[in-house]
Amino acid sequence: MSETKLAHPGQPVMATSLENFFPGYFALVMATGIVSIGMFLWKYTWLAGIFLGLNVFFYVSLWIILILRIVKYPLIVWNDLHHPARGVTFLTLVAGNNVLGSQVAIIAGRMDIAQVIWIAGFVLWGLILYTFFLVNILKEPKPELQQSISGAWLLIVVSTESVAVLGAVIANSSQYHWLIAFISLCSYMTGGMFYFVLIGLILYRWLFFSMKAETLTPPYWINMGAVAIISLAGSRLVMYARMHEELSQWANFIQAFTMFFWAFASWWIPLLFLMFAYRHFIARVPLKYDPQYWSMVFPLGMYGVCTFNYAVITDFTFIKPISALFVILALTTWVIVLIGLFIDLFSTAKKS
Repeated sequence: MSETKLAHPGQPVMATSLENFFPGYFALVMATGIVSIGMFLWKYTWLAGIFLGLNVFFYVSLWIILILRIVKYPLIVWNDLHHPARGVTFLTLVAGNNVLGSQVAIIAGRMDIAQVIWIAGFVLWGLILYTFFLVNILKEPKPELQQSISGAWLLIVVSTESVAVLGAVIANSSQYHWLIAFISLCSYMTGGMFYFVLIGLILYRWLFFSMKAETLTPPYWINMGAVAIISLAGSRLVMYARMHEELSQWANFIQAFTMFFWAFASWWIPLLFLMFAYRHFIARVPLKYDPQYWSMVFPLGMYGVCTFNYAVITDFTFIKPISALFVILALTTWVIVLIGLFIDLFSTAKKS
């Protein structure tokens, strides 16, 4: 959970807000982008276009805040980066960047801009992921598993698969489509491997350590969102491969894996809803705004989008209503969380 410090006497609340700004706030871009793409797939093109404009604003604003924070509080940003729980949330920069790129490609049709965004996302992915792994491998003493591992660690999977998704979307529009497709396929496989490793650690945490309602935080929805984006990446790669006759065997191989991942994403959904109900309606943990709730919106939207694309490559049209349901659910949740954000901003401004 993000921590909020009280302002010292004479210190503006705005300064402390910047100092303690949650590094995973690019989940807002991820959530807005995937909801927008879901609406576009279901022909709400005008609304999807509005969300694209909003997301560009969110993306630019968050980069400005991040740069200001790096300039003013470089040590705090560095400490966040190698913190085992907060550091991994920097990968929302990668996923948010690539989801916005998918919006630009799919909704605006600007493959040239999307290609630049993909290159930026690939570079960001390498810089942040390897830095995170390096500092956490070398740091001493090591934290205990239950103090560090959470659903947020699956952002390693989400960021890696976001490279695959956007790459598969733009590949055919580039003269370097074979290279982009190859990198996307490698990212797809790498993300899948990361999922197997990390979900094992998370389930071990859940089943063999104490889990209080307060610890069942929204990032655990990424348990489902991570495997859903693997399914989306697989579907997009199948679409790319079918445009090239020589890749037909490749398409069949990926489609089989995609069925496996989509089924597992579907398995998570009842459990996550039951946990959400237990946390808030039985254990009575208050429902109040936290930036981590964007990590709940994104998986809902991602499941809707991946189900739509999976239905397209398999002709399983009977599952398309599930896609529509989750896109609507994601949009509703997005609106609720955005209202919470405005209330939180108003309360902060009132205190200052």
